[in-house]
Amino acid sequence: MNLLMIDDDDIDRMSTTRALERSGHVVNITEAKTVEEGLNYQQTEKFDIILLDYQLPSMSGLELLKLFTNSHQQDVAIVMLSNQEDEKIAIECIESGAQDFILKSEVTTSRLIRALLHAKERKRIGEQLRGLAERDTLTGLANRYIFETQLEEAIARAVRYGEGLALLMLDLDKFKEVNDTLGHAVGDKLLIEVAKRLKGPVRGGDLICRLGGDEFAILVHHLDDTSQLRIVSQRILEALSKPIVIDGIEMNVSTSIGIASFPDCATDKVQLMKCADIAMYRAKEKGRNQALYYSRDVHHENLQRLELEHELLSALKNDELTVFYQPIIDGVTEKIVGAEALVRWRHPTKGLLLPEAFIPVAEDIGEIGKIGDWVLDTACAQYTKWEKDHPDLEPTFAITVNLSAQQLKDSRFVDHVKAVLAKYDMRSENLELEVTDSSLVEISEIAASVLRDLSLLGVKLSLDDFGACYSSLSYLQKHPFQILKIDRSFTQSFEKENGKAAVFLKSINAIANVLNIETVAEGIETKAQKHLCQELKFKRMQGFYFAKAMTADDFNSYIQKSSGICKEVKNNE
Repeated sequence: MNLLMIDDDDIDRMSTTRALERSGHVVNITEAKTVEEGLNYQQTEKFDIILLDYQLPSMSGLELLKLFTNSHQQDVAIVMLSNQEDEKIAIECIESGAQDFILKSEVTTSRLIRALLHAKERKRIGEQLRGLAERDTLTGLANRYIFETQLEEAIARAVRYGEGLALLMLDLDKFKEVNDTLGHAVGDKLLIEVAKRLKGPVRGGDLICRLGGDEFAILVHHLDDTSQLRIVSQRILEALSKPIVIDGIEMNVSTSIGIASFPDCATDKVQLMKCADIAMYRAKEKGRNQALYYSRDVHHENLQRLELEHELLSALKNDELTVFYQPIIDGVTEKIVGAEALVRWRHPTKGLLLPEAFIPVAEDIGEIGKIGDWVLDTACAQYTKWEKDHPDLEPTFAITVNLSAQQLKDSRFVDHVKAVLAKYDMRSENLELEVTDSSLVEISEIAASVLRDLSLLGVKLSLDDFGACYSSLSYLQKHPFQILKIDRSFTQSFEKENGKAAVFLKSINAIANVLNIETVAEGIETKAQKHLCQELKFKRMQGFYFAKAMTADDFNSYIQKSSGICKEVKNNE
C-alpha cells in the first residue's frame, strides 16, 4: 500500500517507519514534516492511507483532517496518531472522517498494521455505501442529496472567489405518457438512455444529476458569461432530438429547460432552485422542447398560474363551472339540428373565463378528465330536458361534447359513457363525442380501442379542427369517425385567398362524401361564408352568424324561436 505519513517529530516518524518495515507487508512510505509538505504530496501523488499526527506546528491534525475530507479526497483512508489520551478528541476525529485513532504510545507493528488494514477495509465499505447514498441507482448519475450538497458548496465558493454559476432544471416532455402506454420498464430504459445523452453536452467540471422521476439538474460551475448557458441548453436539446429506440419502439423525446444563474437570479440554494423550476414550467407552458431563462416576468406569470391551479382544483366543488351551448345548423333547411356543449368558468373575481384560459391548466394538473366527465353528464342531462320540453325537436338532434386526450387514454371511459346514457335514458345516436386532430398525433392502442368501442356503442365520433395543424387523412381511415369539422380558419379566410380556401373546402368535402362522413363548417360569421358552405353542400354549419354559445336557458329560448329565426335570416338575405 502507498502511505503518506505527516508528522513533524523525527523520532516518531522513524519509530513508525521501523514498525511498518518489520510487518512483512509491502508499504511504500512517503514522509512529510509539515502541513504544507503533506498537502503538496496529497495533491500530486495517490495514497491509500494517510497517517496524520494530531499535533502539527502550523495547523492542528484535526483541521488538516477536515481539510482533506471537505476537499472530497474520498479515496484515501486516514488514521490519526496522537500523544494525548483524550476520548473526546478521538471521537471528534472519527466524526470528522478518520477511520481510526491510535495513541503513539501504543504503536506496535501488529497494532499499526491491523489499524491500517482495517482502516482501508472500512474505507472501501464506506465508499460502497456512499456510492449507494449519493448515486441514482437507475442512471448512475448523482442523486438529489449530492446535488443539493454540492450546490450549497458551489454557491459558497462562488461567493468567496466572485465567480458565477448556473442551474439548469430539466423535465422530459410528456414522459408520463410513456409510462402509461408502454409501461415503467420501457420508461426506465428511456431514462437511462436520456442520462447517457445528457452527459455529452455537459462540461467535465459540471455536475449532472437525476433528481427523481424524469427530472434532471445540471450545475454549471465557473460561469464567465451567461451566453454559455444558451449554448449548453441548445446542445442538450439537440442531443435529445434524435429518436430513441427502446425494445424496437422508436420514440421522439424532448425536454423543457429552466435556467437560473447566481447571483443574477438568486443568492441562495433554495431560491436558485425555485427560479430554475419556475423557468422550466414556463418553458412547458410556451410549447415545450425549449429552454427559458428566469426573469421577474416569468416569476409573476408563474405566481398567477399557481393561483389559477389552486382555484381550478376547487372550481368543480364550488359549482363555478358551467356549460354553454352553441347551435349547429342544417346546411339545407337551416334548422337547428344540434348543440355543442362548451365549458365555461364563472371565476369569482375574473368573471367568465373561456376554455383556452383554463383547459391547458386542467390538462397539466390532471383535472381535465374530471371536468370532461362532468361536462358529459351535464350536457346529457340538459339534452334530456330539451327533448322533454320540445316534443317537435328533430329526432336526429344531437348534443356534441368535446373529448380530452386524457379521457381517450382511460380504458374505463367507455363504461362511463354507457352509464351516463343509461342514467338519462338517452339514445347513443343522439350523442356526438368530438376529438381534436392534435390529440391523435401520439395515439395509443388504448385510445384507438376507446374510439372503436364508442363507435360500436352507437355514439357518433367527430374529428374537430381538421386542417389546422396536424391533420392527416389517415385518421379517417384508421378510426371510425362519422363527422368531420373543418377548421374555422378556412371558412373565415376564403374571401381573402382568391378561392384557395374554397378549393380546399370543396376537396375535403368531396373526400368526406366518398367516405360517407358528414362535414361541418365551423366559424361562419358572414352571409357570404354561409352561402359558400351551402354551395359546397356542407351537411351542417356552425358559427357566430347563427348564434354565439349561450346558457342553457337562452338556448331553450333559441330552440323555441328557431323556426322563426330561419325565416328571418332568409328574409334578410
